[in-house]
Amino acid sequence: MTHNKALEIYPGELDFFTSRLLQTEAGEKLLHCIQCGTCSGSCPTVKSWGITPRQLVRLLQLGKKEEILRPEVLYFCSQCYACKARCPMGIKLSDVLIELRHIAVQNKVGPLEPQTALVKSVRNYDNPWMQPRAQRDRWAKKLRLNIIPRKKAKVLYYPGCTAAFVPAVQGVAFATARLFQYLDIDFGILGREEKCCGSTSFRVGEKELYEELALQNIEQFNSSGVKTIVTACAGCFGVIKHEYPKLACLEPEVLHLSEFLVRLVEEGRLKFPAYPLKVTYHDPCHLGRHGGVFEAPRKVLEMIPGVDLLEMHRIKENSRCCGAGGGVRTAHANFAGELAAARLDEAINTGAEALVTCCPFCEQNLGDALKAAGNPLQFYDLVELITKIFKIT
Repeated sequence: MTHNKALEIYPGELDFFTSRLLQTEAGEKLLHCIQCGTCSGSCPTVKSWGITPRQLVRLLQLGKKEEILRPEVLYFCSQCYACKARCPMGIKLSDVLIELRHIAVQNKVGPLEPQTALVKSVRNYDNPWMQPRAQRDRWAKKLRLNIIPRKKAKVLYYPGCTAAFVPAVQGVAFATARLFQYLDIDFGILGREEKCCGSTSFRVGEKELYEELALQNIEQFNSSGVKTIVTACAGCFGVIKHEYPKLACLEPEVLHLSEFLVRLVEEGRLKFPAYPLKVTYHDPCHLGRHGGVFEAPRKVLEMIPGVDLLEMHRIKENSRCCGAGGGVRTAHANFAGELAAARLDEAINTGAEALVTCCPFCEQNLGDALKAAGNPLQFYDLVELITKIFKIT
């Protein structure tokens, strides 16, 4: 629990609702807001909120609980972290929204009905896709992978629920494992014993479920004997790397696949053949602004002879959100599609032949927008492009 001097400065003037938020790491700077509106100007979903993010902060300061704990206020945030990255006062508004969603869950006004189905699935099946646990390693059946801890390995590949269960994205899990086999990486997977990272529960306010999953995973990871955990999923990476250590010590290092590939190139274990292609790269919010990984995917692309990286106008910390995160695609699919179409226009305007990203939710949302647009732009997850270059099947 964070100690906040504001609670001493304003004794008795703050109600329980505001005081509770001020005592969290996310909300400790709420009273510092200067109402500049940077958060509102940065928010990709602001037009659908019942209020603006700037107004939300002011209402929080005033303790207007009834005006805040409403679905139209809390569940349009895509958790893109743009407001957090740009706030001149360092207010972590994206994190505050997670705390507010937790309060909403406790007050039975959240999550939204479509999100509730995902949460129930996580409780019942350890994944949000309502698939039986026994099917988690179905994507890997033909690969004969090492199953940790039955067989020790230095690297744990953690595909995450979406790559493990969703057919449209399973190619990412398959491509990652095949690339590791091709490069003779000493790795394994958890197979059917793998559990959801908890990102879905975390984002919609189901804090208790998230913490239960996180602590189970930390124990499993620490006892597995691996030195490094690698994931290609932006959501899994952000939560495991940056949120798990807030709960307990996580012993293995955590790398996004792009970071791991850069390391392999620097060690001389990975050398790319020439592959002429004009590409543009979309920064996933949970890999970039949340995870802090902007350069590694670009370095990988720039290391491929013949690949020409054409950047969009808005990149890295200023990248436009695709609209899929934070439960928005689940609860507000049409709106998420509008945001994806706007980002897709930016990609098309670069003149690139292919759009590359590193997030299964971005891939689903941008992929649907691409199909709807009928544009010939190619679309790849970074690892799928690499296996194509190496002709790995």
